[in-house]
Amino acid sequence: MKWILDNLWTLLIIAGVLAQLIQAIKGKKEGENAPEAPPPLAEFEDAEMSERTRKIREDIQRKIEQRHRDSSALPPMAPERTASAPVEPTPFAPEYQRTFEPEPVSLRALAEERMEARRAAEILEQQVALADRLRHVELVKASAVRRATFEEGTIAASSIARKQNRAALLGDLRDPAALRRAFVLREVLGPPLSIR
Repeated sequence: MKWILDNLWTLLIIAGVLAQLIQAIKGKKEGENAPEAPPPLAEFEDAEMSERTRKIREDIQRKIEQRHRDSSALPPMAPERTASAPVEPTPFAPEYQRTFEPEPVSLRALAEERMEARRAAEILEQQVALADRLRHVELVKASAVRRATFEEGTIAASSIARKQNRAALLGDLRDPAALRRAFVLREVLGPPLSIR
């Protein structure tokens, strides 16, 4: 008895779980025997929302009934027989057969349309190719212009330096003191006499 009182909460939890299991098993057996009822419609707490939902349902029901009345009021049509293709009944009105005769299209007109489409596609391809070529030519031209400007700048700088050096050398050769100095520098800095 002391053990039962000490573990009272544990026993109550186990008894509750067992009771729920038994109820679930009984409910399942009763559910198998009873026919399935449609699930109840969702109840809205908001009265305005439930009223809107009810009106929408009524409108839909009224439109469905109107369509049924309209389809039953149509006079039966005599089905037309065409040799082009068999006609299948439509899913909305199986008692009526609708026929569709396509407009006669000449093969020549179709061929001309295809030829025009091909020509247009060829023209577009040619234009794309020409645009690529033009882009390439512009890149080559820009490269040539950059190279020419670089060469002009280099040639101009080197020609100016050459002219200045030549003028200085000719000036040194006209002066006798500078000429003597040049001979001495050649003897000192040049190759030795034994090698000459």
